[in-house]
Amino acid sequence: MSDQISNTTVAQGAMQMFLEEYCAAGIQALLFDTDDEVLSLHIDMHELFEFNHELAMLLLELPSKFLPLFNIACLAVQRSLKQLTTVSGSICTVKEDAQVRVTHLPNHPTLQRTRVPGSEDVGRLLSISGTVIRTGLVKMMETHRVYSCTKCRGVFSVNAEIEQYNYIPKPVRCLVPGPDFCNSTAFVPADSAEDSQRCVDYQEIKIQEQVGRLALGTIPRAIV
Repeated sequence: MSDQISNTTVAQGAMQMFLEEYCAAGIQALLFDTDDEVLSLHIDMHELFEFNHELAMLLLELPSKFLPLFNIACLAVQRSLKQLTTVSGSICTVKEDAQVRVTHLPNHPTLQRTRVPGSEDVGRLLSISGTVIRTGLVKMMETHRVYSCTKCRGVFSVNAEIEQYNYIPKPVRCLVPGPDFCNSTAFVPADSAEDSQRCVDYQEIKIQEQVGRLALGTIPRAIV
């Protein structure tokens, strides 16, 4: 499996095995949590390295590709554990929007930073130490929008682009997956408002470099 771990299907299978072995208690807590807000499942990077070194390296190098796969794997494990749950009288629900969060990155200069990252670090997974100097108001952010094609009647979603300040572009053609190509350009929002869009809480935090860790005379930089 190690030689093929970069394959999406194989990687997702390995992620499910990791979550079942190392995070079963956390996923059980997700199932029985009654909070309606988006919930998080924290995974320890040291444990992931212990489980599969190559998978851990791919997550560090390509987080934009492999973190969403971890979310899908988390959803699959939730459904699997729910079927095995025999506790009666308890509310046990699969959390569709649960997000996997990575903690305890390896203590290496390329991953643990005291300086604000630059443009060369875009798309990489980093841990930054700094001082929070400002927190914004909690706002609502639309993560994706669901459309229904008027021609093939298929349903597809369009994700918000974080790099474009969470802008959701209007699709130019039908994006319904499948063997039959549909070139329709006519779409309507999903039938219900609940299905047509998904929103989460969003808050901006401004972090400044710690003066005590900078060279004498260096002006601390900040990042939002």
